[in-house]
Amino acid sequence: MKKFVVVMITILVLFVFLMLNYLLWDKENLLKQSESDKLEQDWLRGQNRTLQSTVNEQEQTIKALEKEKDDLLNRISNLEQALRLANSQAEGYRNQIAGKDQVIGNYKRLMQDELCGLAMDWFESISKRDYEAAWALMDANFMAFGSRYTRDDFFRYLGAIHSIALVRAADAGEKAGGQNDGGYAFEILKEYGADYEVIAVVQAEVVVDLKQAGDMADWVQGTNRLQMNFRFDPSAQKWAISGVLKASN
Repeated sequence: MKKFVVVMITILVLFVFLMLNYLLWDKENLLKQSESDKLEQDWLRGQNRTLQSTVNEQEQTIKALEKEKDDLLNRISNLEQALRLANSQAEGYRNQIAGKDQVIGNYKRLMQDELCGLAMDWFESISKRDYEAAWALMDANFMAFGSRYTRDDFFRYLGAIHSIALVRAADAGEKAGGQNDGGYAFEILKEYGADYEVIAVVQAEVVVDLKQAGDMADWVQGTNRLQMNFRFDPSAQKWAISGVLKASN
């Protein structure tokens, strides 16, 4: 019986000892697990802060993009308004240009009539041998067929011309665009001429004494196709004939 009791006590002591060892081992494991959990929690908190910072940055980026989008929409709206205004102004300018073109067209027709009348007056004065009147219609730097003449020499050379007159456009076969209201073969070359200068091509019927013409032999008996240069004198506010030469084809 004593042996049994001793054995039971021994077993009980061993059991208690084993239990104490187990409890100590489990406590160490729990402490290690607690430290591990704490480290993991700290890491998770760090990750959470990082993610929160990323979220905040993304939100700021989204707000910036939304603001940029609003700015772009405002710019687009302003550009559309500016485009509508520009189109309206362009239409107004086109209307103004059309009106000015009409005024210029009317002015050119009036100028063509005026210069055609000046050429007719000059030819008529020469035909009537009223050389003083013809000289008064000429520019101070007048040139005939590339040469400049003194007043007396020019009067002497004009004596070879018995008559000179503009040809009717219908007789010259001119197109309607080259006619003035009087129907004469008188056409202004709009693409030529310096400031205050107008160049015109005319057809004139000339009766000339070629023997008497001398240096002015450029005149042709019959129909002459001539280039006449006109210059406007701003101070005198009038046109004058500045030159006569053969017209190029």
